[in-house]
This record gives sequence, C-alpha cells and structure tokens, in this order.
Amino acid sequence: MRKFTLALFLLAREARHLMSMNVNDKARLYRELGKLFGASFPMDKSVAMLLDQHRSGARHEFLQGLDHGLTQRLGFSESMKRYNASLASELELSLIDSGERSGRLAEACEHLAHYFETLSKGIREARGAMIYPLILLHVGIIVPEFSRYMMMTNLPGSEGKELHLMPAILWRIGLFWVALVLGWLLWRSLSRAAAKSEVIDRILNMIPLIGSVRRHWALARFCQVFHSALLASMRITECLRMAGDASQSGTLLNGGEQAASNIGLGKTLAEAMVQTRRFPRLFTNAVQTSEASGRMDVEFDRWAQAETDMATESQRRAADWYPKILYFGVLGYIAVRVIGFASDYFGVITNSDQWMK
Repeated sequence: MRKFTLALFLLAREARHLMSMNVNDKARLYRELGKLFGASFPMDKSVAMLLDQHRSGARHEFLQGLDHGLTQRLGFSESMKRYNASLASELELSLIDSGERSGRLAEACEHLAHYFETLSKGIREARGAMIYPLILLHVGIIVPEFSRYMMMTNLPGSEGKELHLMPAILWRIGLFWVALVLGWLLWRSLSRAAAKSEVIDRILNMIPLIGSVRRHWALARFCQVFHSALLASMRITECLRMAGDASQSGTLLNGGEQAASNIGLGKTLAEAMVQTRRFPRLFTNAVQTSEASGRMDVEFDRWAQAETDMATESQRRAADWYPKILYFGVLGYIAVRVIGFASDYFGVITNSDQWMK
C-alpha cells in the first residue's frame, strides 16, 4: 500500500510538469521571439502577435504571462519571473535577464532556441535508438514464457491440466511497464533534485555515458550564462551565482557560490574557481589565461559552444552503446530462462523414468 501511494504521488507530481512546454515548443517560441526582437519589433507587439498564433496549450499560457507583465509595464525578464516561473528553467530566466540588461535580448533568445533545438535532437536520437531494444525486451518476456508453456504441456501427467499462457505473459508485460514508468519518474525526480544537491549530482554523473552527457551540458549552461552576464556588465560574483543556478548541477551551483565567496576574499576568478575543486582543471586553466589577457567574454563563449558540441557527441555515443548493452542483456536473460526451464524439464523427465522403473 505504501509503494502504491508513493507511485500515485510521483504520477501526480509528474502530471503537473507535463503541462509545461516541451523542448520543441521552447525552441520554436524562442526562435520566433529572437527574430522579432532582432528586427527591433516592440516587445508587447511581438508577444501579442505570437499569442494570436498560439491560442491554447502551454505556449499560450507562457505568452499570456509575458503579456500580463508587459501590460503592467514590467520588463521582459521580470514578466517571466513573475508569471512564468513554473514554465521556465533557471537557464531561461538567467539568459533572458542578462540579455535584457546588456541590450542583447534577441541574441539571448537565439541562444535559448539553439540550446533547445540541440537538446531536442539528442532526445529524438535517444528515443529512436531505444525502439528496437524495447521490442527486444518484449520478445525477452514472451519467449521464455512460451518455452516454459511448451515444456510444461509435454510433461508426463500434464494431460487435462489447464495451463494459462496469455495471462502469464500479460502479467509480466504489465509489471515491466509499471517498472519502466516508475523508473522514468524516479529519474526525473533525481534529475531535478541534482540541480540543487551536489551529492545526488555527483552520483548521477558517475553513471557510464550518461554522466558525461550531464557534465558537458551543465558546464555548457554555466558558460553560456556567465558569458551573457559578463556582456551585461554584472559583477563577477553575480555572474558566478547566476551561472551556477542556471547550470542545473548541484556541483557547479556550490562551486559558483564558493568561488563568489573566494573572490570576496581577494582571489582572482581563476584562483577562486580552482580552490572550490568543482570545475575541470582544463577549464580553470583557460579561465586563468583569458583573465590575464582580458578576453574572458570570448573564452566563455568558446567554452559554451565547445561543451555543447561535446554534450551532443556524448548523447550520440550513449544512444549508440546503451541499445547494444541492452540487446546482449536481453539475449543473456532469454538464454538463462530457457536453459533453466530445459534443465527443470529434463530433471522431471529423468525422475519420472526412474520412478516408472
């Protein structure tokens, strides 16, 4: 009963998040906003135009929140924070805020559109790669049960006994899908918790292949927001805290906070980041040279693009290897189950022959 209640709680909580815009919606919306803002189209008219195009759904709710804020003479970022906090991530809020402060709102929207388009492409590739393994998993459920059924029907004394094949198969498939949904909900919950918890973030980052994807995306988000905040002439401590929030990584969040505190003690940016031991050494070395040469904005922009590319490559690698691992795992499971049934079957046959003698 307690497990059932927990499952219902997770489903209810996820239902609220599913009402949010997906990555495709966000990519299209920010692309349109970027085009309009880049053409110096007024914010209120841009939002009104898009609101007329999207009359329902999460995008309509998002645009409606912006419209309410702009009608009250709030800024674009302030409108998002007040009315769309539940629909936007820290990355979006931070990039829009810094983009508006620096007068580069159109560029911030373009960055977000590119980010969500890249993320969407990776998700599509991962889903496409998992279709065949999912089919194979169902075969792995059916084949052992069918083999067991055929062996049981050929056992001595099985005549007249009713053996239910379909109920056994459907029961196992049902359990498989329940476990799959609960596993997905658990992963979503842990991923959200990892944005604030360094312990959970480090544990998830240790998962082979997936950990590499998470680390590269986190640093890409950190660098993108830091770069945008630099262009808005924010203080370095503010840049660090904003970038840490936007990284969606508990490790980089704590690293940004500690680095900001170290800067308050008179350290340079590179020294402050090194002392936290939360950032890759190669990255902090690059920060040190860019800080000495006065080209930090260029360096962070370069790292944001490089980390995005590496995150994309890591996604492709994971999408390539995990189906193969799953494939061999299912084959091994089928072999063990069939061999086990065969061993039991021949054991019964042998005992029966000895008893008859």
